[in-house]
Amino acid sequence: MSSVITQEDLTLVLQQSAAPQTPKLRIEVLDSKQRITGIIYGIANGSLSISGESDVRRTASLTLQPTLTEKIRLTENSLLWLNKDIRIFVSLYHPKTGQYREYPLGTYVYTDTSAAYDASSNSLTINCADFMKKLDGTKNGQLGALTISYPAYHENKDTGEVISHHIIRNAVIETLEKLANITDYRIEDIGEHYAMPEYNEDWEKYRTENKTWNAIPYDLEFSAGCSVLSILTTLRDLYPNYEMFFDTESNAFICQQKPSCYEDDLFLDNSFLQRVLISENTTVDMTAVRNICEVWGRVIEADFYAEECTYDTESNTYTAALSGYQDKYSNGDVIALKIPSANQQAPLLNLNSLGDIPVCGDSREEALPAETLKPDNVYAFKIRKRYADGEYVIKACLLGQWQVHALNVLTNGRKSGQFVTASDGQTCELYSKEYFQKFYNCDRVDMTIIANSPFTVEKIGETPEIKTGNEYENIPSDDLAADRAKWENWKNSRLTDNITITTILLPFLDVSKKVSYKRSDSNAEYQYIISAVSHDFSSFTSTITMYRFYPSYEMLLKEAGTHKALSDYTHGTLGKFASDELLTVISGQEL
Repeated sequence: MSSVITQEDLTLVLQQSAAPQTPKLRIEVLDSKQRITGIIYGIANGSLSISGESDVRRTASLTLQPTLTEKIRLTENSLLWLNKDIRIFVSLYHPKTGQYREYPLGTYVYTDTSAAYDASSNSLTINCADFMKKLDGTKNGQLGALTISYPAYHENKDTGEVISHHIIRNAVIETLEKLANITDYRIEDIGEHYAMPEYNEDWEKYRTENKTWNAIPYDLEFSAGCSVLSILTTLRDLYPNYEMFFDTESNAFICQQKPSCYEDDLFLDNSFLQRVLISENTTVDMTAVRNICEVWGRVIEADFYAEECTYDTESNTYTAALSGYQDKYSNGDVIALKIPSANQQAPLLNLNSLGDIPVCGDSREEALPAETLKPDNVYAFKIRKRYADGEYVIKACLLGQWQVHALNVLTNGRKSGQFVTASDGQTCELYSKEYFQKFYNCDRVDMTIIANSPFTVEKIGETPEIKTGNEYENIPSDDLAADRAKWENWKNSRLTDNITITTILLPFLDVSKKVSYKRSDSNAEYQYIISAVSHDFSSFTSTITMYRFYPSYEMLLKEAGTHKALSDYTHGTLGKFASDELLTVISGQEL
């Protein structure tokens, strides 16, 4: 649906509110080459739903009285046969011009119940869904007796050096073109969080220094009987916060980051919504609310392991001898070491006297912060070796302990002032990062700060959700598990903070649009993001589900600066922190 609506659209809706007119449908029937083979007109009844959280975004169940009854019986030569697709438009009557204004509702395929015409009542029933049904096995999309592989990289058979990496975007395009015969698409890059301009001001530098930021992180293989959609969603879900759908107007296949809507203008404002409002439901599904997400990823299988490892504090270097290791560092080798002492800032690693190489994080390849590695724990490191500026650059990237593990916590950023004693006898402040590290036995803990969220751990206590198995067991490092935990926690703690309103029919609505609305039980007006829409053509209504928009502190700091980010706190709260602590607190690095 178009991202812009005009004043004429709004005026037309308000005129319908004053004198409702039954909407009309126009259905274009398309052949296999998407050419129009016929048009069906009729008075609209039934419903159409849009969900931003479903792979099949649009579904419709329509009953109409067609003005043309020829060629609509279920026969091979009719407009309702199995090889036909349909494009649906709804029209609203304009009382001043005496004409109808038309709005596109998308392109669909007949689903398993297809369509039927009742001649006695002159009633045509159509059940349909968007083109994802052509990819999920319902109507095409299921693959036969073949195995499909997407290797992470190709290497020189003689030297073992990596020749090229398999880019995720290219794999998506390859799947669309070769397995689904789709050539009309818009595919964004899928990759690491820090390689995106929305999250990192130095994203270009990061991409230059991290050549595999958008590459398939491990080999993928799909067996006979899987669907094209299962391959696409596996590629999409290698990194969180991406969506796939078919565009409403052009029916192009879209793969993109889910919009944050932070910089978006309001699609509809409160004054308009109040004029078309019929009812409001502000219930919150408390059983679905979570404010902690714990992700268990891949069990790391090391190529080499050393029990004996030493650490020299003066040179800040870990040294180990590996039996059977080659005479040079090789790209992709996974090394496991039992760490004898906590590290200082930016430690080095020397294996088999091959030379010192820096130890860094897996995601951003930044120098490892002090005390990231804990004594007597076994950690896995992946060797990354690439040729740049005439020489090899070699790093040991920390993957994590024997199993990838990360935690994300929704907090308001305030110090609790309460202290608890852990099982080892040490005391830590309640809801601090140290608290969650100790009580959840997890080194990688990230804090998401939303000062005014009603679902923080400080307000409702700890409500964790554990993510394990299925796609999670393939997450290869703590950094990537932390990104996924942050995304899952966002869904669990914000999509549940929603409201459902019913208005008169608004045919131009779509998901991921920002609106402003004042609830009946509130004196303030807030911003919301539309997550689902359902049109009922029989009652001439639209039901809109939307969740409260909370800009993250990352966005506030980037766009508005520290003053705006701190404005949600009272002077009394800010007084709990020393001046040098404030920036650390609001960035979520330490609590």
